[in-house]
Amino acid sequence: MARKYKKSALIIFLLPFCLLINISSAQLHSNSISLSSPLNIPVKKIVIRPEPYSNFCNRNPVECANNGSSIIDLTPEVMTLIFKVNSQVNNEIFFALDIDQYNREEFWALPVSGFGDCEDIALEKRSRLVELGYPIPAMRIAIVSHKRLLHSHALLSIETNKGTFLLNTFTDKVLPWTHTPYNFESRERADGLWERFDQSIWTYDP
Repeated sequence: MARKYKKSALIIFLLPFCLLINISSAQLHSNSISLSSPLNIPVKKIVIRPEPYSNFCNRNPVECANNGSSIIDLTPEVMTLIFKVNSQVNNEIFFALDIDQYNREEFWALPVSGFGDCEDIALEKRSRLVELGYPIPAMRIAIVSHKRLLHSHALLSIETNKGTFLLNTFTDKVLPWTHTPYNFESRERADGLWERFDQSIWTYDP
């Protein structure tokens, strides 16, 4: 199935929604390793998982197990595989609102029906990478806000020995976190808790 459009609902500061964006086939390129650094943003508060995520983990404990390494050794072969998973999921999952699928405002789930919103897509990418042998603690859901469009969004971040990379629904490229147009609201840690970042340092694009 080919997917070109996505959108999702937001519940303020914890629960993401996705901006409607078109990704043309001309934008889909193979990925190589770029220079990056570990995500390093001042933390204001440590909190428990967002409730919809906690509910997902209660229903799917294997998908949230925090055993294993918190760092992935990023070789060109591993990056190629991560790029492949990112691209496959982006092009297989169609956008659908939770209210339409589940009659609930916010419901995190694997998109087994072929439909999902941004957090479902992030969870699916992680699930497929886990099946390929990569550790959950190194693959963390993040909630971000676009610096110009001011929309929140959920995506998958990957901690590697070459820095933090993001798997986004809006591009098949796997990019360093510093090369994306986002301010970071919050992100899960390797131990399952979440970091809320300092929003006073956010910058915005005109």
